[in-house]
Amino acid sequence: MDDRYNKYLNKILDKIDAHKQEFISTSTYLWNNPEIGYKEYKASEALVKLLKTNGFEVDTNIAGLETAFIAAVKGKKPGPTIGLMSEYDALEGLGHACGHNLFSVASVAAAIGLKEVIDEIGGTVKVIGTPAEEGIVRNAGGKVILAENGVFNDIDIAMICHAEGRTIIERKLIAAMMLEVSFTGKAAHAGGSPEKGINALTAGVLTINNINALRQHFLPGTIVNPIITEGGIGHNTIPHKCELKMSIRAQNREILKDVLDMVKRCVEASALVTGCKYDINMPNKVYEDLRPNHALALAFKDALDYLGVDYIQREDANYSWDAGNISHLCPTIAPYIKIGSDNLVGHTEEFKNASCSEDGFNGMIIGAKAMAIASLRYLLDKELRDRVHSEFLGK
Repeated sequence: MDDRYNKYLNKILDKIDAHKQEFISTSTYLWNNPEIGYKEYKASEALVKLLKTNGFEVDTNIAGLETAFIAAVKGKKPGPTIGLMSEYDALEGLGHACGHNLFSVASVAAAIGLKEVIDEIGGTVKVIGTPAEEGIVRNAGGKVILAENGVFNDIDIAMICHAEGRTIIERKLIAAMMLEVSFTGKAAHAGGSPEKGINALTAGVLTINNINALRQHFLPGTIVNPIITEGGIGHNTIPHKCELKMSIRAQNREILKDVLDMVKRCVEASALVTGCKYDINMPNKVYEDLRPNHALALAFKDALDYLGVDYIQREDANYSWDAGNISHLCPTIAPYIKIGSDNLVGHTEEFKNASCSEDGFNGMIIGAKAMAIASLRYLLDKELRDRVHSEFLGK
């Protein structure tokens, strides 16, 4: 790095600090107005307004998603394109108990900081507004839908941060999906004419038993968790309908596909034995395993070192995130940033409170600055760019 680096770095950090109260105000507004996936109208509007006020060109209603947006600023010279992902949905009944109000703004803040130097450096900075990360609404997985529509085709690297009780740079996450299974049989009186019935509940129970029989063959990290959501209307009637929901998790997308095939066979076998008809539905997008780019993560590490922040370099976890899908399309990092006590647990009231606290706002600014510093390094350092992309291509 030459002396220009420090000059650019100071401009970026000064810009983020100058707008700190504005970023906190926007984050607080999102926290006070939680919205579930694909209904994040207030959040999307507030983030878009912040970006437009700071000179970004913004397109909305991306890929048919009303609350998705792309904000961009281009330098005067050609160069790489940085994609800063922003997610802003909340949890139904719990509000922002996952901290999306913080790190949606962190991505915006990082972009606003980078805008101060992008003309001179060259390249493009994009903030990609990605709805519905939480898997609580149908067709969840906004990043997947945007990727399917080519939004990430021109992105050289992607970044996003998430709230946590600890700062973890490289958290390798698993692949996951949801499955809905419906069995249809035939109702009959359970005492007078049971032989005329076709028991859909039996098909559901057999499916669970079939899955249990296969667990000894599951690879480490594979989890199939089925529940019965409907199993009959009365104890004296043969159930004509049975509904199951299940989550399926595996270490990567290839294993997930194999496990899905196994589960489908369990369903088919149960239908064959009982004579039921069946239907299998996937209500949400598949969340692929997250593969953090190590070379890019080291640039983020250097940023945290510069900021004086303690961190854990690497950890594996059984969480899933639609940012994983993006990590298969371009070099991606998705660090977790400390916003409170070490024992914070997501999707709780304690996590929600931490997401609108002094520690939470400090974490938001740290995430913004670290993403901006790592982006600056990538834009200026060709050797880093080469290492990042060689790793991604498996060289």
